[in-house]
Amino acid sequence: MTISIRFNNSYKLFLESVFNKNNARSYLYDLSSIALLLLPITLANALAMLLGHGLNIIHYGELAKLFFHLSNLLINIYPLSFCIISAYYFSHKTNTSSVIVIIYSVVMLYLVSLETDSLSVAYYLPNNPLLALLSALLTFAYCARFNVQLTEPQSLDFATKLAKQVLHLFVFVCVALILSKFSAESINFLSQQISTVEPDPLTFTGGLVYQTLLGLLGAIGINGHNMLFATKQQLFAATELNVAAWHAGEASLNVISQGFYDAFMSMGGSGNSISLLLCILLFSKTRNHIMLALAALPLVIFNINEVLLFGLPIIFNPVMIIPFVTVPLVSFIITYACIASGLVSPVENIVNWMTPPLFSGYVAMGNNIEGALLQLFIIGVGVFIYRPFYQEFAGKYSVHFKSVAQYTSMEQTMFKNLLDGVRSSAATSINKSSAQQRLANMLRDGGLVMHYQMLQSVSDKKICSFEALIRYKNAAGKLYPPTFIGDFQLLNAMPMLDKAVIEQVLADMQQMPLSSERRVAINISVASIEQPDFVDHLLSRLQHYQISPQWLEIEITEEAILSDNVHLSRTMEALQSQGIKVAMDDFGTGYASFPHLLKYPFDKVKIDRSLLLDAVTDKGRALYPLVAQIGEIANCKIVAEGVETDQEYEFVANSGVDIVQGFLIARPQPLEDVLEALRAE
Repeated sequence: MTISIRFNNSYKLFLESVFNKNNARSYLYDLSSIALLLLPITLANALAMLLGHGLNIIHYGELAKLFFHLSNLLINIYPLSFCIISAYYFSHKTNTSSVIVIIYSVVMLYLVSLETDSLSVAYYLPNNPLLALLSALLTFAYCARFNVQLTEPQSLDFATKLAKQVLHLFVFVCVALILSKFSAESINFLSQQISTVEPDPLTFTGGLVYQTLLGLLGAIGINGHNMLFATKQQLFAATELNVAAWHAGEASLNVISQGFYDAFMSMGGSGNSISLLLCILLFSKTRNHIMLALAALPLVIFNINEVLLFGLPIIFNPVMIIPFVTVPLVSFIITYACIASGLVSPVENIVNWMTPPLFSGYVAMGNNIEGALLQLFIIGVGVFIYRPFYQEFAGKYSVHFKSVAQYTSMEQTMFKNLLDGVRSSAATSINKSSAQQRLANMLRDGGLVMHYQMLQSVSDKKICSFEALIRYKNAAGKLYPPTFIGDFQLLNAMPMLDKAVIEQVLADMQQMPLSSERRVAINISVASIEQPDFVDHLLSRLQHYQISPQWLEIEITEEAILSDNVHLSRTMEALQSQGIKVAMDDFGTGYASFPHLLKYPFDKVKIDRSLLLDAVTDKGRALYPLVAQIGEIANCKIVAEGVETDQEYEFVANSGVDIVQGFLIARPQPLEDVLEALRAE
């Protein structure tokens, strides 16, 4: 007998989960935990950069280049990692297949990055964290909407599912390509609109416009320096000419220059993020934010602020965007006023954009301490500008997490959920793999066989019926109980097992002397009962084997009652209309109640042996007859399961049951023994 395994996955709709107002706020806040998961990359990058600068100072240039190469590689890996972890996050939140979402997200990220020219030249890796986040979000929307399922090579319908997934992927790639083209056109349009402004960064007014544009673009995750590349080239060229002329004694230094912006407008990264970081460390009472700031510190020192941008987050955050744009403008005005008034010297040098704050001010003003002091003053002003906005944001953050029980601590937020998800996913995969291997070995070394246990009427012992019970027999002929059923359930393969059982039992029934009084009962799982084509399939197999429906009985567990009321009722009515009896198995094991039972027209109810074992107490002995009386109320036969002794038989018979099943009457037997016993009657 060949048993095939089917895997099924279900997905929640994206619009119901992501765009719910409370969920969207939760997702926004949980980006900070995603940033923490990327902490090893950020810290390794900071370490490589620090070693590179240190080796340059002691004149080990070649070795320094190696560490700078490593640092650049880690920087370029960050957006791709951000995409993967965000994709996993969205799928984990709603039980969508993580594998599918991650793969599709990476595909979309590369397509969009190619079209928008957002691949790093050296490594051909996506270098835009915003595109990484949006790719994960849009991919999840697609996968949830169109119910993309993971294929399993061992499933019976592997070829069909594979074809569907190929089609899904093809459609998805087409959609991603259209979105990437749209993104490229949108960026080009935005660039053209910005270019019409043509700010002159060397003037006070033009400089403010230029810095405002940089801030606004950064606030939505776009590198403004790339968008305003032509303006930056103009600024850099003008600065070099002015510095050369100053060294030649032909001109004085301009107040505004490339070094002016690099040293005083981007300390800690865009938005003078070092002020925000210090604000969090000094005034935050939120553990999650403090951990985030500590994680971002090694990179912010070298003016890389992606961890804060996407971790706090700043992008798309209406509260934090205000100081993010304002602080550099205030810094611009302060620096301009100090230099123009002669309070400090003009900027003499163009510093590397990764030069740490304070040291960059010292170098920019010709190794003059007044540059570092000016930077220190500007950083302090920035801290107090950020403070009220950050406290407003942190207050909302705190209230939100207090209102949701699952976020009462850092360990209960995304960080813990993801780790738990990884462990759970890994354990599930291991368990499924083990179950799959056990079943493969079992079916290779033996086979599934059917045994039949007799049920006997209390009023007339000549009236009997049978229950079909599945067993496993190995190659040596040793028989084993159905402990393997748990493996079929784990692999969502119960419908396949039920169909195989139906085939074997109907084939055996052809040899048995049956009637409407002598039926054979088959246990059917909830998974099979819930299938829309179950009744049609069963009737077609009855017709194939030329078995009368009146010779068959279907047993379902209490669990089916709580599954789908309408569907179950229709299934029962369809079966009974053909003369097939329907019995509830294992009543009393804890799923259903008496009101549940009375909703359905069962022909038979089987009382589980656990209630008989409880009859050793006074309460148990009083309860069993009451349960047996359910037959009169529900107009159905009552079967006492698990009767093994004469005392138990006498007790259940006096309690009012109609039929008895158990080792006292008969043990499960192979078909040959059953036929021999029937011939001996």
